[in-house]
Amino acid sequence: MSLCKIIAMTLHITTKPGIATAIVLLLVIFSGCSKDNASKKQTYTYTITTPVLKSRAEIFAALNGSISEPVKTAGKLYIKGQYIYLNEVEKGIHIIDNSNPSKPKQVAFLNIPGNLDIAVRDNILYADTYTDLLAIDISNPKKATVVNYIKNFYHRYYYYDNTAPDMIVAAVIKKDTTVEVNTIWADCANCMYATSAQSNSGPKSNSGTAGSMASMVLMNDHLYALQESHSLGIVDISTPSSPRFDTTYYAGFDLETIYPFEGKLFLGSMTGMFMYDMTNPLAPVKLGEFSHGRACDPVVTDGRYAYVTLHAGTSCGGAANELNVIDIKDLMNPTLVKAYNLTKPKGLCKDGDLLFVCDDKSGVRLYDAANVSGLKQLSSINIENSYDIIAGNKHAMVVTDNGLYQYDYSNTKNIRFLSKYALKN
Repeated sequence: MSLCKIIAMTLHITTKPGIATAIVLLLVIFSGCSKDNASKKQTYTYTITTPVLKSRAEIFAALNGSISEPVKTAGKLYIKGQYIYLNEVEKGIHIIDNSNPSKPKQVAFLNIPGNLDIAVRDNILYADTYTDLLAIDISNPKKATVVNYIKNFYHRYYYYDNTAPDMIVAAVIKKDTTVEVNTIWADCANCMYATSAQSNSGPKSNSGTAGSMASMVLMNDHLYALQESHSLGIVDISTPSSPRFDTTYYAGFDLETIYPFEGKLFLGSMTGMFMYDMTNPLAPVKLGEFSHGRACDPVVTDGRYAYVTLHAGTSCGGAANELNVIDIKDLMNPTLVKAYNLTKPKGLCKDGDLLFVCDDKSGVRLYDAANVSGLKQLSSINIENSYDIIAGNKHAMVVTDNGLYQYDYSNTKNIRFLSKYALKN
């Protein structure tokens, strides 16, 4: 039986109006040391997360931001019709008119604290906050309104104050703090990793298209979202403006992404891929899973094969940086066809026999995937730190850490640059 070191820290923090702070933090650190050190004091640096609170009414009233709001930290990507919806990480959504891909134009910015994910059905945009799921009428993007919401749908941040039930998290302040603590010892039969008080990370034609990093998707009359790292929340959107929470389903461990395809959901996790049949939208049926070493893991599929990228060097852990091609002809028994070593792959997408992979400093790789056992790289887009991509009809949109780029790949050996929607300098 191994030993795990348990550090209990009581934080005496003065609260201010509109700010809630946790006063007890339990940090468990696993290490190979002995009880001889039990009486010694040690210092530890950790991140304390402090939520800033506002009323829902105040947040909803401030929904419509400045059209000139710059893109500072680009996140997930969603497209529907002529519009691009680009997440500003934990800040909101840029709505961009892409009628002319060579000259995209921002038409609105939605202030949505904590936002990471986007989905659109008809004229209703669904967006997450730190705690709630919002339904926003974007018939006029410049005058968007919250028409409905599901309270406390997300469990990424826990806050409760029965004296102010309508107060929700509007921002999160993170601060690194070093403290001196006493250590105590306890037996731990299954010590595996350290934990601390930090957060974890075919549709109808009238819906849009999400990228491979999405953790909220639409399928027929339901919305599926990762409420936190193991729970799949299921929401009825048969009346788009009135989403109704149906149920929560335990779908796996360390879940990160969701990819819908022909009545099935493919879930990417830090430890593998899970496949579910959604014939009954309220009762997912697990078909199979494919396990891999611990790593961050988006997934896409064409129905015959699944394509999974693994990248290391993040909170996901692991050391693999590769593309896995998985045979899913038998969904109950998926098998690895081949693993391709890459630099640090993230988002990916498939258009016919073409496979695009965002691969860090190596750019966006474009493969001929007609033969999955021998992918042939046709060309690459020379752009660093790409995060996700959506491609179709010879038109690719790529999100990076310094902008939203668009390309024409009519000639796969000579991809043509169309435009860059730049981040703030």
